[in-house]
Amino acid sequence: MTISSFGILFIPIAFWIFLFLPRYLVPLMVLSSVFSAASVVDFSLGDSVFGIQPFYFAGVLVAIRTVPLLLDFSQLQFYLEPGAFGVVKSLLRFWKWAVLSSFLFPAVFKGVQVTDPRNAVEDSIAAVALERETRPLHWSLENLGQAGYLTLSVIALLYVMYSARDEDQSRRSLSALRISVAIVSIIAILQSVAVWRGWPFPYDFLNSNPAYAQNFSAMFGDIARVSSTFTEASYAGGFMAAASLGLLAARFYGDATSVYMLFLALIGLLLTTATTGYAAFALGVVILLVYLLRSSLRQGSSRRQLRTILFVTISVIVAVVVIVAVVPVFREVLIVSTLEKGDSLSFAVRLSLDAYSLRILSDTYGLGAGLGSYRPSSLGAALLGNVGIVGAFLFFAFIIKLFSQLLAASRRLGDTNFAMVAWMLSGLLIAEGLALPDISWPPLWGILIAATALLASQPEMVTEPGAALEDPSVGGELPGDPAMA
Repeated sequence: MTISSFGILFIPIAFWIFLFLPRYLVPLMVLSSVFSAASVVDFSLGDSVFGIQPFYFAGVLVAIRTVPLLLDFSQLQFYLEPGAFGVVKSLLRFWKWAVLSSFLFPAVFKGVQVTDPRNAVEDSIAAVALERETRPLHWSLENLGQAGYLTLSVIALLYVMYSARDEDQSRRSLSALRISVAIVSIIAILQSVAVWRGWPFPYDFLNSNPAYAQNFSAMFGDIARVSSTFTEASYAGGFMAAASLGLLAARFYGDATSVYMLFLALIGLLLTTATTGYAAFALGVVILLVYLLRSSLRQGSSRRQLRTILFVTISVIVAVVVIVAVVPVFREVLIVSTLEKGDSLSFAVRLSLDAYSLRILSDTYGLGAGLGSYRPSSLGAALLGNVGIVGAFLFFAFIIKLFSQLLAASRRLGDTNFAMVAWMLSGLLIAEGLALPDISWPPLWGILIAATALLASQPEMVTEPGAALEDPSVGGELPGDPAMA
């Protein structure tokens, strides 16, 4: 067992907060979620090497704090309004099914052929995907690890729910989320400058997790693909797309201060050169605009509101077009990562791996191979291949309830923070649905923690999950500032 250079810095800070400032433990989890390429402690069991990510190290400390509360779990419903408690129940249903699947299904369906390209090099991944090189399903430490990661994330959410009515908790968690976006964006810019100038960059510090394949030095010809604090550019692009979409939504809802952070996030997104990020942001913006325009028209909003929406949208598009036109490097990157991506081997490999999840689903009678048994290339395929139809349904039922509660609270309270977190969540799920398969990916759970902290601090919740989606007039006007009034 060894402590990484990141751990030497992170562990003392985490223990200090645990002992003397426990109210900052949850914000620490949210902030550390973006350092998903780092580890704090590395160890090996047999031939397997493991690295504990900062997010889950902080999660262990949160779990220790939460144990006494879990012993009195039946009282949780008295801490929460019905809408928030409904979100918790949906999450717990998914957690129970997923954890049960991780221990039971590998034994029930032992011998079913699955692929496991997690630690393979690119050529081996292609062989696995295209030539159907597989291994027999059996229970492994990966099943145990994924169940453990999911459990720590769920415990953190429950801890936040037990802190209901604590507005400071929600404020700190939201601040940590915003700071994490700034950190990823700034590090992306610094990494790009370092590669361009030939300067050294602290990859050993940021990319210290030996359990994951690190692809921080990938290139598009002479163009560096920026990975920031993530293992590769596609993960950085997915997170930056989600952050950009959330900040854009906040601006639509009236938060004028978010525009500066939005352009910083957009620069970080462009630097990643990630097809996943570009596609997720474009698709997310289309969905956001359709939702906002539909809401505005149903509410009989003024022309000024519609002009503001169109002005902000056109401003973002023009800014991106100008950057691409003025900087030839970005123009080349945009062409290679979009128009030429469909003809690449990587696209064929991802598509083939996702398609194989349907074979696993068929061989396991729709139940899946068990959490941690199969790793394709997108979240939907990962859910179907691992936890089956039931697990996928329970997961998205939880997400839909949470998303609708956030939108409803934003409309009722006129608080742009709810809208920002809701659309960040949707942006990240779009990115994961395109090309990011990890159910236990820390940034996803960091956003979920910040979202539940916001919900738990509110005195009134909408009890019908579909209310915010079915009736955009719930809670009053869409905008929250004079610019949108």
